[in-house]
Amino acid sequence: MSAGSGRPQRAYLHVGAPKTGTTFVQSVLWQQRARLMDLGVLYPASRYDDHFFAAVDLQHLDFHGEFRAHASGRWEETAARVRCWPGTSVISHDVLASATPEQAATAIASLAPAEVHVVLSARDLARQLTSHWQEDVKHGDVESFDDWFRAVWSHDERRWSWRWFWRTEDLPDVLARWGGTLPPERVHLVTVPPSGASRAILWRRFASVIADELCDLELGSAPAANRGMNLEQIALLRRLNASLGGRLTQTEYEHLVKGVLAHETFPRVPRDGRPVLPTDLLPKVRARSEQWNESIREAGYHVAGDLADLLPDVAGHRQAIPRPDEVTETALLDVATSVIPELLLRLRDERVERRAALRLVQELQADNSELAARLQRVHKVLEERAALPPGERIRRTVVEIADTRSGVDTALRLYRRTRRLLAGLSKPRP
Repeated sequence: MSAGSGRPQRAYLHVGAPKTGTTFVQSVLWQQRARLMDLGVLYPASRYDDHFFAAVDLQHLDFHGEFRAHASGRWEETAARVRCWPGTSVISHDVLASATPEQAATAIASLAPAEVHVVLSARDLARQLTSHWQEDVKHGDVESFDDWFRAVWSHDERRWSWRWFWRTEDLPDVLARWGGTLPPERVHLVTVPPSGASRAILWRRFASVIADELCDLELGSAPAANRGMNLEQIALLRRLNASLGGRLTQTEYEHLVKGVLAHETFPRVPRDGRPVLPTDLLPKVRARSEQWNESIREAGYHVAGDLADLLPDVAGHRQAIPRPDEVTETALLDVATSVIPELLLRLRDERVERRAALRLVQELQADNSELAARLQRVHKVLEERAALPPGERIRRTVVEIADTRSGVDTALRLYRRTRRLLAGLSKPRP
C-alpha cells in the first residue's frame, strides 16, 4: 500500500505483441489519460511516443543500424513517474516484447515498490505471419512471402527482421522472459478476438486485467488498428524497395515510403485482397499454435479472453484464395496508376504550403529589419542623453523618438496637453 492512499501500488507492463491491436489500446490510454487519473490510473506519458522511446532505451535498440540518441534516459524517466504514483500505472509498447530476461528483470525492479504485472496481447499465428511480412516490406524488405516464410519458419538468424519475429511472437518465450520472476497470477495473456469482431471486445478484455472501472471507458476516436495493405500494394512496395536500393536513410524511408506512401496514400485508394496465409501452410501453423496454448495452460497464466481465438481457422479457410505473391502485372499497373495521382496531389499541396511559409518568413524578416532599425535609433538617443538630468533626459528622449512610433507621438501630445493643464491649475487664483 502507498502511504495514505489506501490502494495497492501496482504497475502493469503491456509488452506487446506487435500487430495485436496495441496501437488501438495505446491510443485509448493516451486520449483518456485525464479520465484514467480520475479513476486512480496513471498513464505516464507527456507525448504519445514516450513509451516507445522508453522501450528503446531499456533495450539499447537500434533500427537498421540507426540509434535513437534522444531515447537515452527515457526508461528511468518513465519508471520514476510510476514509483511516485500511489495507485495503478500502465506502461504500454509492443517493442518491449523483444526484451531479454535480464532487461525484463531490470525493468520490473526499477518499478519497485510497485507490484508489477505483465500483460501480453496475442492474435492467431496465421494472421500474425502475413501481418509481419507486410510490415517488413514497409520497412524496406523485398522478399516474396514464400521466401520470407521459409526463412522465418526455419529460424534463419541472418536478418534482424527474421529474428525479431520470434522474439516478439513466440508467446511462451515472451511470457517466460517477462514473467520469469513473477508468480503466474501476475502474468496476463489477452487474446485478440477473431477478425471482424468489435474493437470494444479487445478493449474490455485488456481493461478487465487492470480495473473493472476501465471496461466502459469512452473509446473516442482511437483507431481500430494499423491499416494493412492489399496484395497489389505490397507487390508495388516490394518493387519500389528494390528500385530504391538503399538510397534513402532509414529516417527518410520511414517518413517518405512508410509514412507518406504506405500509411497516408494507400488508404486513399482502398482495395480488397489483403494477404491470407496459404492453405498448405495452415496445418503446421495450427500445430504450433496448439503447442503454445498447451504451454500457456500448463504455466498457469491468467487468460483474458479465449485461447481458442489463437488457433487459425482451418475449416473456414477458402481453398481458392490467391497466394500472397500471386499478383499480375496488370493488377500491379492498375494500383500504381491509382497511387501516382495521389502522390502528385500531395506534392502540389506541399509546394503551395512551402511557398506560403517562405512568404511569411520573408515578411517576418522585413518586419524584423525595420524593428531593428528603430531600436538602433532608440539606443542612440538613450546613449546621447545619458548625461542629462533625469527629468530632462526623459523629456528630450520622448521628443526625439516620437517619430519612430505613432503611439509614442500620440502619447507625447497627451503629455504636453496634460502638462499645460497642470501648469494652469497650479497658478494662484486672483
